[in-house]
Amino acid sequence: MMPPQLCVDVYDGTMTEALILEPEVISAGKTDPPWLAALVDFVRRAGQAGEIVTVTSRPKTMTPAEVARGLMMSRSTVSRKIAAGEIRSVKVGNRHRVTYQEYRRVWEQTMAIVARESVADIEAELFGDD
Repeated sequence: MMPPQLCVDVYDGTMTEALILEPEVISAGKTDPPWLAALVDFVRRAGQAGEIVTVTSRPKTMTPAEVARGLMMSRSTVSRKIAAGEIRSVKVGNRHRVTYQEYRRVWEQTMAIVARESVADIEAELFGDD
């Protein structure tokens, strides 16, 4: 399971600046990740400016168009799958958003189907038609 997106906001009555770290960056698994230095620098600058720093996390969400690009299908196909309940989504206003976790579930499911259906073709290519 991917970690949620980390969002650090510097707030002084109005939003002045935000540092957003995507799950792929956070979970890179490096011992001394570059994003950590960026986060520390960000907090230091805000503190020196007398600003309040709030650290929050939220699930990363994707639009149907972003999901479609990742799954290599049309946006309308993704929208139909959302309407049919094959892809779970949440409504934000009148728009659908798909969590990154749900996108990964659908991607893995789709790739498993592609792999299963491609076995015969791959074997024929490698070992010849028998």
